[in-house]
Amino acid sequence: MINRLALVVITLFFIGGSSITAQNAETKAKAMLQQLKNGALIIRIPSNQNKIKALTELTNKAEATVVERERAASLLESTQNETAAESVIIQATFANFFKFTQCYFMYDKDTDQLSKGEKQGYFLDEQLQYSSTVTLDVDHFFVLDIGYTDPANSARSYALIIKDQGFKELTAPFPYAQRINTTGLIIDQLSGKNNFQKYFKKAVIKLDKRLERALAR
Repeated sequence: MINRLALVVITLFFIGGSSITAQNAETKAKAMLQQLKNGALIIRIPSNQNKIKALTELTNKAEATVVERERAASLLESTQNETAAESVIIQATFANFFKFTQCYFMYDKDTDQLSKGEKQGYFLDEQLQYSSTVTLDVDHFFVLDIGYTDPANSARSYALIIKDQGFKELTAPFPYAQRINTTGLIIDQLSGKNNFQKYFKKAVIKLDKRLERALAR
C-alpha cells in the first residue's frame, strides 16, 4: 500500500512538473511574440556569396581547361541571375504579405555588421540597393533565415526560420519555422515551370497567420 501511494505521489509530482514547464514555455513564447510584434524582423536574403566566389575563381583559373572555365562561367551567370530573381521575390513577398511586424532586409553576407550592433549602412531599400537612410530603430528584433531546419537531421525541411538576436533557432511553442513546399516546387520545375514565387508566397502568408494566432491565444 505504501509503495503504491509513493508511486502515485511521484507520478503526480512529474505530471505537475511537466505542466509547469509547459506553462513556462508558453509564457516565454508569448513574451517573445509580443517583442517581435513591437519590434522588427530582419530578413537575411541569401546572397550565395561562397558559390559565386568559387565559380568566379574557377572561371579565372589558369590551370582549368577551356571547357571547365566555360562551364563555370555558365553556372556563374545562372547563379547570379537566379539569386537576383529570388531576392526580388523574397523582398516583395514579405513587403506585401507579411503584416505581423515591420521588416528590414539585408543580404546574409553582411551579417557581421549586424552582429557588431551597427544600425545602418547594410540594410536594403525597395530596389534592393544599400540605403544609408534605413536605420534599425527598435530595441528588440528577430532574424529570419531561409534554409534548412536542423541540417544534421534527416527529417529537416526547407523553411522560413525565425531566430533570436544571437542567430539561434527558436523552439516550440513559438512558431519559429514555416516549411516551403519544395516537393511541389520540384514537380513544377520538372515540367518546365519555375514557381518559386507561388510557394514562397504561400509560406510567408502561413507564417504571418500562425504568428497572429499564437499571439492571440
